[in-house]
Amino acid sequence: MSNPPLEVLNPQFKGVKGDYTENLYYISNMKNVWTYRVLFWTGALLVIMSLLLSFTSHWTAAWMLATFLLPSALFGRLLSGVIIFKKKRWYHWIYAAIGVLWFSYAGAIAGYWLLFELDPNQFPEVLINPVFSFLWVGAFTFADLRLQQHFFPTADMVPMVEFTSERTAYQLRLDAVLYIESRDRFTLVHTASKSYPTSSTISNWSKELPSFVRTHRSMLVNPEHVVASSKSGLTVAQGDFSMEIPISRTYSESVAEALVAKA
Repeated sequence: MSNPPLEVLNPQFKGVKGDYTENLYYISNMKNVWTYRVLFWTGALLVIMSLLLSFTSHWTAAWMLATFLLPSALFGRLLSGVIIFKKKRWYHWIYAAIGVLWFSYAGAIAGYWLLFELDPNQFPEVLINPVFSFLWVGAFTFADLRLQQHFFPTADMVPMVEFTSERTAYQLRLDAVLYIESRDRFTLVHTASKSYPTSSTISNWSKELPSFVRTHRSMLVNPEHVVASSKSGLTVAQGDFSMEIPISRTYSESVAEALVAKA
């Protein structure tokens, strides 16, 4: 079942509530996702604990040590999802690796202090081995990504756009945005039901939304909503809403290439 277009998804952000049925679908789906996440990482904690039993004298010590180390895996999973989904540059993986090691070493130091009483003879050196850290964090991260992609394909894969309009933070689904229009000192983010004034320039929007097509010096269009085109303009539509968008000579060639690529 595909997730229907919905403007505002994150309840931490204000905005248009959209269709009541769609909101219920999203809330229900996210509850299932969070239930899965709690179960997965609880299971991961138990697996880590069982692995650490060979390094500790009692299961309570293994559980505490696993609890100290788990944040490194959660951090790695969070950044991996962001890097993959937002297609960040390769060097962001270096930042993620540094963060994972930092959390791993912080957890190991906490265990060294609280569980092994600063005794180097009792402390398992494998806990400060970066290869070990990357292997177990990578294994859980990969497993979580694959399982979530299989059972909840839209949980992390719904493109979002965030901005501030009239001192209010909004987070919209990208497929709810039809086009963005420049009005001298401000821009308007247009959806089928509402327009949001923002202080960002059309050039900044063009950089932030590379999938959108620049048709005019003051127009940026979501090609997913283009239903008709001619040499002079495009028609964008969603539901009962439709709008004619002009195409200037400067952008006519790039618009044609974008439409061909979309097709």
